[in-house]
Amino acid sequence: MSKPRKIKDNPSFVKVTNQIKGIEALYKISPLLKVFSPKISKAFESFPEIKEQSKIFEIPDNFNERFSELGWVAYESMSLEIMKEAIAKYDTEGVKVAEQFLTDSYDADCLKWGILRFQGNQEFRRRIRLIELAKEDYLAKRYYACIPLLLSLLDGIVNDISKHVGFFADSADMTVWDSMAAHETGLQVVASLFTKSRSKTNEEALTIPYRHGILHGRELAFDNKLVAAKVWAALFATKDWADARISEKNSEPEEEKSWRKVLKSFSDTQRQKKLIENWTPRSSENITYLPFVGKAEELPLNTPERAVAEFIENWITRRYGLLSESLVYFVDKHKGKKAGLAKKDFGNHIPSSYKLISIEDRAAAITLVTVELKFEDNNQRISKIVNVSTNYLDSENNVQVRTEDNGEWKIMQNSFTSILYAFHLQ
Repeated sequence: MSKPRKIKDNPSFVKVTNQIKGIEALYKISPLLKVFSPKISKAFESFPEIKEQSKIFEIPDNFNERFSELGWVAYESMSLEIMKEAIAKYDTEGVKVAEQFLTDSYDADCLKWGILRFQGNQEFRRRIRLIELAKEDYLAKRYYACIPLLLSLLDGIVNDISKHVGFFADSADMTVWDSMAAHETGLQVVASLFTKSRSKTNEEALTIPYRHGILHGRELAFDNKLVAAKVWAALFATKDWADARISEKNSEPEEEKSWRKVLKSFSDTQRQKKLIENWTPRSSENITYLPFVGKAEELPLNTPERAVAEFIENWITRRYGLLSESLVYFVDKHKGKKAGLAKKDFGNHIPSSYKLISIEDRAAAITLVTVELKFEDNNQRISKIVNVSTNYLDSENNVQVRTEDNGEWKIMQNSFTSILYAFHLQ
């Protein structure tokens, strides 16, 4: 039986490693190069730092070697600092201390960050209501409730994404080319572990989320934080598996990735987590212009409330092309097609005026804007209160922290469901 490949053997990592080796050879003679070209020598000044950064490629393999058989695996959005600390604790203080550290890392902030990323995938996004309920149960220590729910959601998500089988099926393939989470030493190992048969009723406390035993009532002491944290970890890793599947479909296997790009992908994840940790919602005292009746252009730029106001003004004036550009579309559609769909959906009931009532910043990329819409229907003036959900997204519908410059506020069309598809407004 062949020895499993390592994550550091992934093509993108190997290319970076080879590029760094080539640069290192030149770096060794950089003093000599300085004689011929001072500019070339200066270009190598940051190389020692780059070489040190490249050591992160060793961390995922070291992590999986210690923890995969315990139900934890490295994944792209997992904190590298958490991985490094867990490895250190495993080596110096033992497996129990290391597992307790990992378990405690799945706290409210970790869950908030992970769930925020779910907005970028349809199958995760459509289950966010239930995932949020599981989060509430987890933080309230109702592990008996959140664990079965998360296991069932994990199975359904993989089934819908793969169009084949769920996470716990024997034939499930949780591997993807050039991925960390979906490496053969990653999620595939966790899926096999979680799926192990449990033929006897067990009253001893579990340390592994054995799906069959838990959902079929054979495991009577599964409800603890350790087991729950491992299911959260698997769910977050599965999001990275889903992202890797999309990337695999949209790129050629031999796509060149420079060492700068690969290192940047790691640092971007860590940077976003820092931005989320530092972000705080606005207080109502600081939003002095509410309730607001006026023109959208009077509202602060690049705010969710301005995006909602502009959207409604386009609705009032029947500018469906502009209106459609404000909506979230997770399937590529031609501009004219989007305008036609918007007219079909929003053309039945046209508001005559609006008022922004309140704003609730729910997350670093999510704000709920409460609006009062006025309509004329059957010669009657009708008022409707709508909670408009807005997401801060980049051009590819990836969730961004609102303090970043590469995003814009988009409107979730289902916020208006009660109006769009009503025969008569009441």
